[in-house]
Amino acid sequence: MPHNGMITGIVLPNQIAKKTIMNETITVLAPIKLAKGKTEADLLAASEVFQKEFAAHEKGVMRRELVRTGEGRYLDIVQFRSAKEMEEVIEKEKVSTVCHAFFAVMDMEEMDDSQIQVYPSLETYN
Repeated sequence: MPHNGMITGIVLPNQIAKKTIMNETITVLAPIKLAKGKTEADLLAASEVFQKEFAAHEKGVMRRELVRTGEGRYLDIVQFRSAKEMEEVIEKEKVSTVCHAFFAVMDMEEMDDSQIQVYPSLETYN
């Protein structure tokens, strides 16, 4: 199911959904494919605005990294303080024009929520 420009229905794996793990650090791997006519420069510019105007203001977002995985394909790696805070951020993304602008550089026809991977983090190093 395409997520129409936003993350709408991430299903947490059973081990994450359990109440005992809802407060543990979560790492999300969100694949990105550029929309037709969009460039890496467009993605980087939109990502910068998204970071400064949205993600940086979300206390649940610990860190974020954008990596290239192939021609026109990327991975947005986001670490959240907890599954609960991740869910709260996702709800805010649904109504954020800043988020919608970031998602506009992505090919949403090919992407769906099932491609987004969510994992409990064991340890984070800087």
